[in-house]
Amino acid sequence: MKILCLHGVGSSGAILETQMANFRRELDPSYELVFVDGPFECERGPGVPEYRTGPFFSHTQGYSPVDIAQAIGYLEDILEDEGPFDGIFGFSQGAALTLSYFYQQQATANPLRVKFACLFSAAMPCSPDVGMGDTIISKLRAREYNIADRARCNGQDLTMAEQEFVNVLQQTVVDAADHDPLFPWIDMDVYRYGEQDAIPRVMYPSLLAQKIQIPTIHVWGQNDFEYMIRMAEVARSICEECMVKTVLHTAWHDIPKRQTEIKAVLRRIDWAMTQCQG
Repeated sequence: MKILCLHGVGSSGAILETQMANFRRELDPSYELVFVDGPFECERGPGVPEYRTGPFFSHTQGYSPVDIAQAIGYLEDILEDEGPFDGIFGFSQGAALTLSYFYQQQATANPLRVKFACLFSAAMPCSPDVGMGDTIISKLRAREYNIADRARCNGQDLTMAEQEFVNVLQQTVVDAADHDPLFPWIDMDVYRYGEQDAIPRVMYPSLLAQKIQIPTIHVWGQNDFEYMIRMAEVARSICEECMVKTVLHTAWHDIPKRQTEIKAVLRRIDWAMTQCQG
């Protein structure tokens, strides 16, 4: 079984390969893991230890719809040029990009080049669709609403849909930027004053025409930062419930290391393959 492995932001295929060392030892010998670098060289990512040497890479240049479309294009090229692949193992940014790809292919009725994905500590999924959430964003911009301002009374002048949008961002990317200056996101003022096509189009269920139908396994650490756990939960929520399995482990923002936790993930991968065959 051939699996494409996508690293997190400010990391590399080689670093992810090291992260997955324990995991790989438990895999059946029939698995072939292909580790690739993102196309854009960047600074060291959050949580990447100082002893890890570069270069470091990102799968995206940013998180605008154009940036996400470009990243999906690069991913499609890898899947075509180095495949065929049975599945994707994605970590953090790599997991988020996988979901962006899945949803875009589904929304445009284009075939997927894999059968399932196992997503570790997924970051915030974004869409290449510049129209996603546009009505909500336009109304907030008309009032110059500062999404990053937590002091503003929740719900005082927002519709339920607008409040949900603000809550999702505040509990994920706003929290992340507040706690970690290395977190790769954009200045939140873009939602008020920036060009409309530069605004990241975050994905959560209320904004989607339909949920992702392909089998996915979502894995994250119970001791990860709360904002990263929330991102992983949002990522899981955009996938069809009957096609989702979840595994929590005892580490933080990482691949599970304990044998019992790894085997729990492998059982879910077996389930995903059963779904594909059915």
